[in-house]
Amino acid sequence: MDFEDEYFGTAAQITVSRRARDLWKLVRNDPRFSYNGRIVAVAGDVGDETADKLAVLARLQGSTTCHFLPKEKEEIVQRSVKKQGLATNVWEFCKGGKLAYEMAQDVLTQYQLPSDLSVTTLCESTDPSFVRDFALMVGECGVLVMAGRVMRGVDIPGITLAAVDGSGKVIASAWGYKCYHPQSPFSDHAFWGGLTCHVDRRGQKIALILGALSIVQLWEKLDVRGVCTGIARDNTASFALCEKLNVLKSDQIGLGVSDPKMFQGATLTK
Repeated sequence: MDFEDEYFGTAAQITVSRRARDLWKLVRNDPRFSYNGRIVAVAGDVGDETADKLAVLARLQGSTTCHFLPKEKEEIVQRSVKKQGLATNVWEFCKGGKLAYEMAQDVLTQYQLPSDLSVTTLCESTDPSFVRDFALMVGECGVLVMAGRVMRGVDIPGITLAAVDGSGKVIASAWGYKCYHPQSPFSDHAFWGGLTCHVDRRGQKIALILGALSIVQLWEKLDVRGVCTGIARDNTASFALCEKLNVLKSDQIGLGVSDPKMFQGATLTK
């Protein structure tokens, strides 16, 4: 099955995703960069070149991010990229290790999904119409999914989970992708999250359970030993949910950089 054209979101988001996959083919052997199915990002502070690398990636793709940027570098890097005519936004970079895995196990022991729901893992044989329905539900929650090849586990190791009701309707999501280079200091980490739930089914701990299941599967199936995610500083609901899984604020941020001509003050995703 050909997944080359499974991109989702607005026209600008799809453009970024397409450019990112092509760019990834050029830089995938460089441990300074990572690709999670949305963008090619800078993986950590790379010294004096961090701001320039971000600016180049943002101009090439339309948007990019620096993962694991130390908070003390936030102001200087932001100032540098803004001088180049680019827009920035900041996420708290939340991280979890063994305690997150243990708490996820506890959540799965304590809670079960509602009886009408089952869990599906996206893969190469998943019907394209289901992938589209999955992307639509997640998008309605304000979150951008990854390219289809990544959600299916084709381009990089990862897990994409969907909770589905008896009629086949997608109700909730969670994912994690082992997107860092083997020589990166973050090689055993997964970019994790995507904890969304259809508005009609909120309040049943579905996102919490699916998030816990994704951590356990990442740990046990892909040898992940740390998860990380970016959360907007005003998103108290996401912080509260992640705290229940011991995925906590760190001394690092995710710094988003975008071309304002493409996004007009908006960000690539929530």
